[in-house]
Amino acid sequence: MDTFNCLICYHEKQGPVYEVKEMMFGTGERFSYTQCPRCGTIQQLSPPAHMGRYYPVAYYSFSRLHLSTLPVRWMKNFRFFLYRTLGLSLFRPVYGNWLKQLQAGKNDRIADIGCGSGQLLYEMHACGYHHLSGFDPFLEDSVRVARGLDLFKMDLYQIKEAFDVIMVHHAFEHMKDPDSAFAQLAGLLRPAGRLLIRTPISEGEAWTLFREYWVQLDAPRHYFIPSVGAMTLLARRHGLELFRTEFDSTSFQFWASRRYQEGKSLSGIDPAQLPPAEQMQADERKARSLNKVGKGDQAAFYFRKPG
Repeated sequence: MDTFNCLICYHEKQGPVYEVKEMMFGTGERFSYTQCPRCGTIQQLSPPAHMGRYYPVAYYSFSRLHLSTLPVRWMKNFRFFLYRTLGLSLFRPVYGNWLKQLQAGKNDRIADIGCGSGQLLYEMHACGYHHLSGFDPFLEDSVRVARGLDLFKMDLYQIKEAFDVIMVHHAFEHMKDPDSAFAQLAGLLRPAGRLLIRTPISEGEAWTLFREYWVQLDAPRHYFIPSVGAMTLLARRHGLELFRTEFDSTSFQFWASRRYQEGKSLSGIDPAQLPPAEQMQADERKARSLNKVGKGDQAAFYFRKPG
């Protein structure tokens, strides 16, 4: 085996090498990945020096921010009120559980790092959150969306402010150095602050089934895919408590990976090309079953800083 350094546990022996094609846009360019035999982290061996060209305008996180009319914002606020005060799951927005587990108060200073268009923060603003900041190096420019909601063209290491709550939704794996990035995130938390990182994970059944065709590898944009153990190691190393892990994988892991096996990209996909409803429902049931036993292909990790 060639010597290398695992990005998280620093083990010096690598596992088998997998040649993974860029398939989101279908360029077919190949990139080498391996899996650490100690902590299970999957990582890219020789990532491109300049990653910008792999994030074209069509990249999904660059979608335009969709603003709501005043009546719609009132409706969203009332829906969130019903969920938070009465626990009515029928009215739960997609971000409801995240905020509940983070115990995010409406006056907390909250950051979304890798925020894309800022849509998540905008929805939270409509529900009455007052101190929201989004950070993304690929924004066109910094902008104040509304009073109490600002978006900054900035990468993780340029942030100086401290926060009560930090969210990182499928952006952690896009950061070149996970150990350094996690240390920075921990340092940006106020005492008793909470951190949510949602990311693909390497223990999922989808990695075993599909290997180099697994859609969550997303070569070359994903520098690494951690394991649950690797995330626990990072927390312990940088003084945070991992207090909750929720697996939240979906049918995407199956139908999109099968599509890659067939040599088909995800770019400009026609809805008519999606699997039939029966297959999608079966895949969704399987995803839910795997989540229950800790074998989904992505998870939400909740961390807490000592007070």
